Amino acid sequence: MAQSRTIGEPSVSGVSVPFTCEFIVEPFFRGKRIDSFLVKHLRNYSTFRLQRMIKAGCVTVNDVPAEYSHRVRSNELIRIKLVSPPDHVAVPAPLPLEVVYEDPWLLAVNKPPGQIAHPGGEFGGKTLLNAIQFYFDQHTPLPGLIRPGIVHRIDRQTSGVMIVPKHHLPHRKLTQQFTRGEISKTYIAILRGRLPEDSGMIDLPIGVVPNPRCTLSCAKPIAVDPKAARTQFQVLERFRDYTLVEARPLTGRHHQIRIHFAEIGYPLLADEFYDRFGLIKDGTPLELSPDDPEPIIEEPTEPYYDPDLPLRRHALHAASIQLDHPIMDMPIAFEAPLPIDMKQTLAELRGT
Repeated sequence: MAQSRTIGEPSVSGVSVPFTCEFIVEPFFRGKRIDSFLVKHLRNYSTFRLQRMIKAGCVTVNDVPAEYSHRVRSNELIRIKLVSPPDHVAVPAPLPLEVVYEDPWLLAVNKPPGQIAHPGGEFGGKTLLNAIQFYFDQHTPLPGLIRPGIVHRIDRQTSGVMIVPKHHLPHRKLTQQFTRGEISKTYIAILRGRLPEDSGMIDLPIGVVPNPRCTLSCAKPIAVDPKAARTQFQVLERFRDYTLVEARPLTGRHHQIRIHFAEIGYPLLADEFYDRFGLIKDGTPLELSPDDPEPIIEEPTEPYYDPDLPLRRHALHAASIQLDHPIMDMPIAFEAPLPIDMKQTLAELRGT
């Protein structure tokens, strides 16, 4: 990672103006154009805005004004006066944020249920990204100096641990670990029904539901473009009508844990979409030709959750994640405690 520091001139409202950053060029950037180098380190700035600052003489290389066409070399000292504010910054929002780990390169948080990772639709300014941008802005001398890096996601209604790199190098290395399948994640789930096996592996490919009017996936032989999907599980506790399990997805398919347990007849408690044996809860047909008439989908007469239990979203929690630290090159694990709705639900089940 580049060595970096900040240098300030006269302060305005507690922020030095203009704000100056220093970077030492890493060997793997050798030969890159200077604007490409800077955009990796200042990820909330667009290439266009950085190019304008280079042309305006705000960037130096070893104390010499930088040429727009300059290609960086290892160990060069790059200085930039940030005379313009960042233009790609997410709107910071003072939302609750439970930090479970932090160092100069990484942040690990316990995402609450109901929150999505990125802005979109009705959740535009209330996402995890907005919350973390606000958190970073409280710990840096210039708002927008650090951009949260989202390298993996969990469903909106799934709670649990997420890793957020602060800089380009840990972002790059974590992305490589995820791509190579070197990161291990453990989930806690409550299933409907008493799963008979104490442990096992669900090895069922997952593909798109062959109904053009449905955006969900399934693990049935009729699935379109199926991809390998494997989930290990261990039963932790059984109740009269439910089972508490630990699940480890060995692949990273969308809704994998939910689809796998539903397909074998033990869907997650309060799952909004997936029912026993992979059926869709609102009655949407799994298979439908584009020429078939629009099916009549009846509104469910019963809620998708158990009204006698506290949980009002699917019972899935990302409990831990294990990886090699991208900078310190050592194994590290992060854990997130169960949220209150799952704790209350388990307390109810243990009392019956």
